This record gives sequence, structure tokens and C-alpha cells, in this order.
Amino acid sequence: MRITRYPNISEPQFFGCVSAFVDSLSGELNAATMSLRRLAGRRKGSAFAYEMTLDTHRYGALIALDRWSTLVAAYGPHLEIGRRPDIIGRAAERVRAAENTLGRANMLVDAAPAYSEDVVEACAMAFQSVDRIFAEERAEAEQSGRLGPMLPEEYKEARRIFLEDLAAR
Repeated sequence: MRITRYPNISEPQFFGCVSAFVDSLSGELNAATMSLRRLAGRRKGSAFAYEMTLDTHRYGALIALDRWSTLVAAYGPHLEIGRRPDIIGRAAERVRAAENTLGRANMLVDAAPAYSEDVVEACAMAFQSVDRIFAEERAEAEQSGRLGPMLPEEYKEARRIFLEDLAAR
């Protein structure tokens, strides 16, 4: 990840990464849910394109979590933030909880012979749960986003770089 090549990051840069992370994670989870809903009622292998899209997004969510974990591990111990310190302090715990939930949802999808309504709804609920795990990060991103054009340039630049890091899978 390019962002972790910086010798340090500032609070605005960190919050730019927070924003990029929660937006990316939510996007992957929503796209996975939409793909699952398209597959509802079908047997495995009957809609290959939708299945590939589902796989792309459910594993994309895991990649977003991995990149977030890497960023917080690199900078968290050295970064003092004035607001919402639990974003750093509870990051590892939140990532583990999200990975566990996604792992169970992925096992359910993989083990099922078809995309039954029950499987689809269970996974959709799991994806919503993962998104809610990062409610504090989402609240911070929304609060910062209200500044719009008044956001510091370093916030916007760090956000852009983190998004590029995620896109580079």
C-alpha cells in the first residue's frame, strides 16, 4: 500500500483514510448483497456472471478490511487523534469481528447447494452487521464530509491514495 510508505500521517490524512475505508467497505457489502439477491432461488452454477460478481464483492470487502487493518497497525500506535480515539483503539477488535462475520457468511454461501431465500437473507443480514460494526468510522466520515470544499487538501489526498490502494487489489 502506497499510503503506508509515508513516514507518518496527520490527523486529517488519517480521517481521509477512514472515509475511504468505510465508503469502500459499504460499497463492497452493498454490491455483494445486490448480487446475492439476483441469485435468489437459483442453484449454484446457473448464473455464472452474477456468481463471479458476488465473489468479487464479498472478497473485496475482506480486502478493504485487510488494508484498513494494515493502515491502523502501521500508524495507530504513533497517531494521536483528538476526536473518536476508539477508531484506532478498537480497530483490531472491529476488524476481527467483521472478518469473523464475513467468514461465516462466505462459508454459508459456499456450503449451500443453491441460493435459497434463507441463505440470501442470512448473508444480507451478515453484511449489514459488518457495516454496523464500523458505525463510529461512518459517523466520522459523515461529519468530515459535511465540510465539503472546506476539507483540508491533505484529507482529500490521503483519501484518494487509500482508494487507489484499494482499487489496486
